[in-house]
Amino acid sequence: MRFIKVLFLLVLFVSSILFFSQNNDALLQELTLKLDIPYLMTLHSVPLPLGFIILASFVEGALLTMIYFAVDKIRSGSKLRECKTRMASLEQELNSLRNMPISEDQPYANVEEKTDETN
Repeated sequence: MRFIKVLFLLVLFVSSILFFSQNNDALLQELTLKLDIPYLMTLHSVPLPLGFIILASFVEGALLTMIYFAVDKIRSGSKLRECKTRMASLEQELNSLRNMPISEDQPYANVEEKTDETN
């Protein structure tokens, strides 16, 4: 499995180098981003190369994904801790019930007798 991961990353790396080297002129074109809010204002960015915008978008997506999975991992950890605590208390209750002495009172004996009489 590790070999497949390394091979995949190598292919991804080589293909990205080829992409950037073959499209160098297109990626160096400068773009100005514009946000037009009707009746309020129009915002313009400084001219940025297209390659920088693509890279910044990729990094932003990666950071948002990492934050999402970190929050999910924290929630899972707290849920696991809660379940372990509950399991420990239930095991303690089970052990205390196992160690209880058996009394001579049989509360279910009357029920069995009643069901036999009704049949």
